[in-house]
Amino acid sequence: MILKQTALIIATLLINVMNSASAYAAPEQIYLFRHGEKQTGSNPALTAQGATRAEHLVTLLQPHAAIELFSSNYIRTLATAAPLAEHFNTAVEVYDARDLVALKAQLLTLQGVVVVIGHSNTTPQLAALLAKSDVALMSEQQYSLYYLLSKQRDTEDYAINALTMQLTAEKNQH
Repeated sequence: MILKQTALIIATLLINVMNSASAYAAPEQIYLFRHGEKQTGSNPALTAQGATRAEHLVTLLQPHAAIELFSSNYIRTLATAAPLAEHFNTAVEVYDARDLVALKAQLLTLQGVVVVIGHSNTTPQLAALLAKSDVALMSEQQYSLYYLLSKQRDTEDYAINALTMQLTAEKNQH
């Protein structure tokens, strides 16, 4: 009888530990980028400047050994994600840009470093959802602004930093 009670107590403790550990399982860092500069038209490709910006993401994220990579299903976002996918030898997971709540739920099941390539309207919206705070809108002309969300220790919360990507020889603000 005592052995059964002890086993039950140990099992209960293990379940509680597992549940609390999984409750805080989430990416340590989430980078949110808008696609690079685009051409005009319906579902346009990147301009030369946009392609340069996409290549620069590799330099920015190079310190990380691996990433999980997400992009909406548009030519400009997939082209922005392509250099990262090649560098990190990872697949681009396509998400529905109209369902950011579902994307948030999916992201929070991951670990490590996550990168999401989105749009001027979806990038700040996703940042606000993940950080649980207000985030200023992004203008149609803002391509250098990105967000770095860092998981706070022992919580489900993220600190958000709005950063500016420098494409010149200047050091990145990161």
